[in-house]
Amino acid sequence: MSDNPLHRVLTGHHEVTTVSGAVLRFFLAEARLTDATCAWKHVCDWDFQHAYENSLFDREAMERGDLRANSNHIQVALDALAGPGSYFWSDGDAKAGVMTTNGKTPEDCGLGLAEVRERREGREGDKGDKGREGTA
Repeated sequence: MSDNPLHRVLTGHHEVTTVSGAVLRFFLAEARLTDATCAWKHVCDWDFQHAYENSLFDREAMERGDLRANSNHIQVALDALAGPGSYFWSDGDAKAGVMTTNGKTPEDCGLGLAEVRERREGREGDKGDKGREGTA
């Protein structure tokens, strides 16, 4: 491996500044997104990349020695919320990650898991109330 930092792709750092000035930050979910205690933890770029690449493949098939794409994998661009080129990914089960490109945390971008849960619960509560309007 070259000692020249310009030859490296992954740095081993949580925060990476590109030559264009974008500040990349990497986060993984600490637990299942559905867990009430789940939050984003900062990780280095290679841990994020490793988790992302593993999420592309069907874990159960891999355990059987069969290489198959993970049909539950999702990826969503977050350009408007977390900077151009930022994204969220999930393996559809227990693993998820966010890369921001504006130097901020997911929480600073409105992607805090507690906030998302509160908004979801608020909407679900609103749906239940709408059905009761006008009844005696």
